[in-house]
Amino acid sequence: MASLPKTPAAARPTIYALGLASLAIGLIKTSRPAAIADRTGLGEADMVRTLGLREMAAGAGLLLDGGDKRWLVAHGLNSAGQVAVLLKARPSGRRQWQGLALFYGVLLGLTLADVYAAQRLRRTED
Repeated sequence: MASLPKTPAAARPTIYALGLASLAIGLIKTSRPAAIADRTGLGEADMVRTLGLREMAAGAGLLLDGGDKRWLVAHGLNSAGQVAVLLKARPSGRRQWQGLALFYGVLLGLTLADVYAAQRLRRTED
C-alpha cells in the first residue's frame, strides 16, 4: 500500500486538498444531517448521514493511499451517487433551492478536482 508521500509530487497537492475537503464535507454531513436534508429539500437525514460517511471514507482513502487511482475512481463514483440521491430532493422554497444549488456546486467542484488529480497522476506515469 502506497502512502501520500509516495504519490507523485505533481499530483500530491491536489489529492491532499481533495482528501481534506472530503473529510470536512463528510464531517459536516454526518454531524448536521437533518439541517442539510431540510436545507436541500431532501427530507432524509439518514441518507445525508450515509453520504457523509461515504465522503469521509473516500477522503481518508485519498489521504492514506492517494497514489492509487482506484481511490479517485471511488471518490468520483461517490459524487455520482450523491447526484443520484439529490435528484430525489423536492425543494419547496427559495432557501431550499439555494441549498440544493450549493450542494450541486460543491459536488461539481469535487468532480473537477477528481478529474484534475487523475490527469496529474496520468501525466506522471507517462
